[in-house]
Amino acid sequence: MLLQYVRRGESLGAIPEKTMPLSVITERGIVVKKLFKLSTKIFTLVLLLAVVSTIMPSGLFTSSAQAATATRQAVVNTAYKYRGRPYVFGATGPRTFDCSGYVRYVFRQHGVYLPRTAAAQSRVGTTVSKSNLIAGDIVFFKNTYKAGISHVGIYVGNNRIIHAFPRKGVTVDSLSNAYLRAKYALSKRVLR
Repeated sequence: MLLQYVRRGESLGAIPEKTMPLSVITERGIVVKKLFKLSTKIFTLVLLLAVVSTIMPSGLFTSSAQAATATRQAVVNTAYKYRGRPYVFGATGPRTFDCSGYVRYVFRQHGVYLPRTAAAQSRVGTTVSKSNLIAGDIVFFKNTYKAGISHVGIYVGNNRIIHAFPRKGVTVDSLSNAYLRAKYALSKRVLR
C-alpha cells in the first residue's frame, strides 16, 4: 500500500502489518520516506504525530515560563523605546513622563494597569528581594523628594533600572549608583 497524500481532516483505514514504503507529502511539502515494520496501532500513531507536527503552529506548545519571559522582555523593550524622553513632574506620557507616569504607561502597553503614584504602585504585586530581581520587576525608592516611597523604575537586568528622573529624563542607571543604593526601598513583581 502506498500512501501519497494525507490532508487535514482525513483519516487512515486499515494498514496491513508488514514492511511497506511510506511517502507522505504534507501540506507544507515535506516528504518523509521510511521503511516501517510496525503494528497497525503504532504505525498509525507515528503517522498521526508526523502529520500533526507539520501542520500545528510552532508556538502552540510554548511553556508558561517561556511566555512569561517573553512578556518581561516585551515590557523592557517598550521601556527602552521612551529612553531620552524629558522628565516633567506629573506627566503621564507619551511625550514627557514623571517616574510613576512612565512605569504606569509602559506596563499599560502590556495590559497591566498600575495606580498613578509610586507609593500606590508599591502596594501592588509580590515583594521580591533585591538579589532576586528579574527584568520587568518594579523597583521603588524612598525619601527622594518627600518622605516615604517617592520614586520608581523598571528593572532591566544586570543591576540596572530604566526610570524617568529629574534633569535626566528617561534614562538607565545602575542600582549601584550611590544615590539609588541609599534610597532603595523595595521591589515588586507584577508580571508572572
